[in-house]
Amino acid sequence: MREKSKLLVLFVVIGCMFAIMAACSNSSTPTEGEADKDGAGNEQAKDEDENTEPVTIRWAHQGGEEPFMESYGDLLKEKFPNVTIEVQDATTDHPETLEDVIAADKSPDVLTMPKLTHTNFLENLGLAYNMDEVIEKTGFDLSRLEPSIVEYARRQDPNDEMGLLIIPNSRPTFALHYNKDVFDTFGVDYPEDGMTWEEVVELAKDLTGERNGVEYRGLDLDVPYDAWTQFSTQAVDPETDEVNISGNDAYKRFFQMIEDTISIPGNYPTEEPGSLLMNWGAEFGKDNVAMAPSGTNWGWVEKDNIDIATYPVWEGYEGLNPQPNAGGFAITEPSEHKELIMKMIEYLLSDEVQMEKSKQGETSILVNPDVQAVFGEGKPEISDKHLESLFANGYATGPDNPAKYGSIPWGEFQEFANSGKDVNEYLRQYEEEMEELVKQQKAKE
Repeated sequence: MREKSKLLVLFVVIGCMFAIMAACSNSSTPTEGEADKDGAGNEQAKDEDENTEPVTIRWAHQGGEEPFMESYGDLLKEKFPNVTIEVQDATTDHPETLEDVIAADKSPDVLTMPKLTHTNFLENLGLAYNMDEVIEKTGFDLSRLEPSIVEYARRQDPNDEMGLLIIPNSRPTFALHYNKDVFDTFGVDYPEDGMTWEEVVELAKDLTGERNGVEYRGLDLDVPYDAWTQFSTQAVDPETDEVNISGNDAYKRFFQMIEDTISIPGNYPTEEPGSLLMNWGAEFGKDNVAMAPSGTNWGWVEKDNIDIATYPVWEGYEGLNPQPNAGGFAITEPSEHKELIMKMIEYLLSDEVQMEKSKQGETSILVNPDVQAVFGEGKPEISDKHLESLFANGYATGPDNPAKYGSIPWGEFQEFANSGKDVNEYLRQYEEEMEELVKQQKAKE
C-alpha cells in the first residue's frame, strides 16, 4: 500500500514538472503570427524612434532661407519637427556657390534644382546620386508623377544609364495665348485645343492686316526654340558623328514654319524680319498681336482680353508639348540621410500638399485629375480662363540616344529669317557650319 502511494506521488510530481515546462515553452516561443506581430511592432517602434531623433539636413536652395521657407520649409517644419533644415543659398545656376559650400566641408544633403538638365553640374561636383535605389527602398510611387517628365529627367543621366538623379517637382506649362479683342475685330473664331502649327499659321493669315488705322499681326513666334524641341531630334548621329540637317525632316518642317510665318504680308517686317524674333514677350504685350505660343505667361493670362488654348503641335507628334525642362529635388551622394529626405520629398509631392498648391496656381507634377481640377481656384484673376488646356498634353522627352557633339539651334532663327535664303539653301549652309563645329569639338578632346 505504501509503495502504491509513493508511486502515485511520484507520478503527480512528474506531471506537474511537464505542465510547468510546457507553460514556460509556450510563453517564451510565440506562434508564427505572434512573432510577425511583435516584429512589426518592434520595427514600428524603431521607425518612430528614428522619426523623433534630432537630425540636421543641409538643403541648397536658390535665394536662401526666405524663399525656401515659403515654398517648402514651413510645410516640412510642421511635418518633421525633429528635423532642423540648414538652408544654403547655393544652386546649379551658379555652380561656384556649391563649390564654396563643398570646400567648407558643408556639402548639401539635397538640392532644389532649377533645371532637370543640370545633372552635369551634380556629376562634376561629386554630388550626383541615382535615386532609384532609395525610391525603391522607401516605396515612393513614381507613377503618381507625369510620366513624360520623369522620362525626360531620366534622359539627363550623364552616364546614359537612365538613372533618376533629379525627381521632378513641377510641371512646366505652354500655351497658345490669344487676344480676344483682335479676334473679335476680325470676326474670327477663337483658336481651339489641339491645333497644329500648320493650322495656326493659316489662322494667322486671317488675323493680319489693318483695321481702323491699327496694323495687326496674326502670329508672333517670340522664341521659336520650344517648337523645335517637340520633335526630339538632333543634328548629329550619335553612332557615327555624322551631321544630318539638310536631310532631316524635322529641321525642314521647323524652318519652313518660320518661313511661312514671317512671309505672311504684314505679319513681320520685310526688312530684317528676324528683328522681331527672340523678343521675349515684348510684342504680344502691345495688344496688336492675335496669337503668341510660348511658355505660359501669367501676366498675359491675367488680362481680361487674353485666354489660352493648347500649345500648337506638329502633325504626327500630336499630344506633345515642348520638352519639360522643369525643376526638381536631388538627393546627394554624400548625404547620410537619404531615406529621411526621400520621405520629406514624398510629403511635398503628396496629394494633400499638391492640392493646396494647385489651388494657389502652381501647376502640379501629379497626374491626379482631382489636383488638376482645382488649379487656380484661389486666384480669381485666372480662375475663369481655359486652364484645363495646360494639362491636356504630355511632353517631348528628347532623343533616345543624345549625341556627344553638335549644338541646338538658337541664333540660327534670326540668321535664317534675315538671310533671304529659302529653307533648303539655308539648311545646307547650316549643315556645313555644324560639320565644322563637330570637327572643332573633337579636336579639343
